[in-house]
Amino acid sequence: MKKRSGLTLLELTIGMFLIAGAAVIYLQSMQSSKKKNEFYSEHFIASIMAAKVVEACFQETEINPYGIEALGLADENGKPFKFSTMVTEGQTTFFKQPEINKETTPFLYNMFQKDFMLNITTDESSSRHFTLNTAFKWKANTGPGSFNYLCRFPGFSPKKEIITTFAFPEDKLEKKVVERIFEEKNKNLGAIVSSPAAREVSLATGRIYFTCAGMLSAAQFKTAMEKAETIGSEPHAPTSAKFFEGTEHYFNIARDVLDVMVYLQPHIETINKDIKTIESMNLRNRSRLEKYIVNATMGLDEIKKLFLVCVHEAASRYRAMLNAYSDNRQQRALIQRCLDMHRLMFVAREFGEGTFSSSDANTTIKSEYYEFLADLEKYFSDKDQTLARLAAQEKKFTQSDLLKKRYYACDLVYKIFATLATLKTKLPEVDPGTLDPRSDVIGKPMGDGTRSGALTWARDQLNGGTGEGLNTNNGMKTRDDVSAWNNWCLAFVATAYGRRLNELKELSAITSYENFNRAGKIKTDKKPPAGAIMYTGPVPGNPHGHIFIATGKFKNKDPIIITTGGPGLDGLHEMPLSQLLAWAGGKYLGWTLPKDAKQEN
Repeated sequence: MKKRSGLTLLELTIGMFLIAGAAVIYLQSMQSSKKKNEFYSEHFIASIMAAKVVEACFQETEINPYGIEALGLADENGKPFKFSTMVTEGQTTFFKQPEINKETTPFLYNMFQKDFMLNITTDESSSRHFTLNTAFKWKANTGPGSFNYLCRFPGFSPKKEIITTFAFPEDKLEKKVVERIFEEKNKNLGAIVSSPAAREVSLATGRIYFTCAGMLSAAQFKTAMEKAETIGSEPHAPTSAKFFEGTEHYFNIARDVLDVMVYLQPHIETINKDIKTIESMNLRNRSRLEKYIVNATMGLDEIKKLFLVCVHEAASRYRAMLNAYSDNRQQRALIQRCLDMHRLMFVAREFGEGTFSSSDANTTIKSEYYEFLADLEKYFSDKDQTLARLAAQEKKFTQSDLLKKRYYACDLVYKIFATLATLKTKLPEVDPGTLDPRSDVIGKPMGDGTRSGALTWARDQLNGGTGEGLNTNNGMKTRDDVSAWNNWCLAFVATAYGRRLNELKELSAITSYENFNRAGKIKTDKKPPAGAIMYTGPVPGNPHGHIFIATGKFKNKDPIIITTGGPGLDGLHEMPLSQLLAWAGGKYLGWTLPKDAKQEN
């Protein structure tokens, strides 16, 4: 028999098992590869989607320091915040433009609609940063169906150190205060002002007065103002380089003024806190310091108005440029500047009286800001949701009085202006012709016949003065008895004027008034200058009327006067006219200046 080659049953069986095993391995490999591809595909898409969320957050916070809050990812207190949402059908702000829906993006819709969730956790990790954890989770066929993206974003506006080049040199301050304010030479401030608190008030006054005066007279500042006004008056197109130059001049001036006000703010606080301490100073020095405190306050008021005018002008010009540009990047930069300007004006609006000639500052500033925000929200509602959300958020801040809380510069401006307003309430309104004191009548029995001498002498009889004025009718001085001049009002005023005026050599105040009135020398307004002689009419129990001296100072338009006392008011007093009328009664008759009193300023 011949041998035939072939496979045995065993061999065939083994071969079949090998083929089946290979097929199984192949099929398993194919299935595994498919799962891996699905796994990688899902993670890749999730990473892209997470990147979109992060990019949206970066874009939001680039123009809005509270962008995380505007997106709904944090509350106003910066507490940890969590939420979970589907991403289809515009259910989250991150996927509204473009929207994932069945009609336009069926593949993504089918994928995300099936248990695909966006989870976001935010936390204010520091005052300057937010931590954002963006996580996508889904039911995957293999492996973990999740992807996390951890990132940090800029937080709220930090405080910035303010430096100004216009500050008066500290090493020259004391000498300047001594020589200019107190008109002394070769003395230190301690020899003139003994009270430490009063010395600080003196130095604070000098810092404010000399810094404001120096800034307003500085060549660089005047040049900048001239350039701004010149360019501002020329008809340049908003897109031109000249228009931009003029706008930047106004912006830079406002910034420089703000830096000066920030530097001066603690010194305004010093005067606010310790202004009463200057009452312990002698009459001459106190009077001179009071005058410079008033002048320093006027200087602050001037640069405050200048700040508001420049900020308002810059805002108007930035808005004009915004309307002329169509590039999104340029628009966003200009919107930022507009908002910066409007915010500062908005928080300062209640302190802007007299700034704008056309209408009151409060109404002008508020209406312009709300109009600007409304335009932003409307125009960008379908063009740039970031800007539309910013406008809506800004309106919420203004209506909830949150601008001061949210923006350091706004809080700073408000505090400065509020501090200045408080200081102004503590100051008397001084007539421009308020007289410098005459030191040669201090400690003398009578005045020297001049208006400044009369006022100085009268103040010297008050508490804190020498009280050496002599009432020749009773031989008494206030140094020895506070009632020395009670019921001797005409004698007091006559002595203040050195007993030289014939109109004061009468038997009663009302007779003296009638003499001046017949000569047409009585004015009936309530604006008496310093040293003016004032009158009230007779009342039951006092047919003689009353006479007293004006200080030239006012409080809420009420003249401050120096008067003698009587029943119910012992001694000499400095008080508002209204208070005197409430005590003495009688009709206010008016004031006069004696013709032979020297009109010294």
